[in-house]
Amino acid sequence: MIIKHIVELETVINEESSDATAKAIIHMPEDERNAFFQKAGTEMIAELLAEVNKNNSWALLRVAEKESV
Repeated sequence: MIIKHIVELETVINEESSDATAKAIIHMPEDERNAFFQKAGTEMIAELLAEVNKNNSWALLRVAEKESV
């Protein structure tokens, strides 16, 4: 049995930051920025779930594969 959960992540960039990473993200084209955060969020959640799944035999939490349209 597979139960799907929908989780929405939100990143808030301090637009007044002098940090080079923040500036680079702010200046990315919107589609590139969205793809960057989609990939980063997926990888971050997958790492967290790997830790959650340790020693758990009755269920496995994982990042669902994106369905193609």
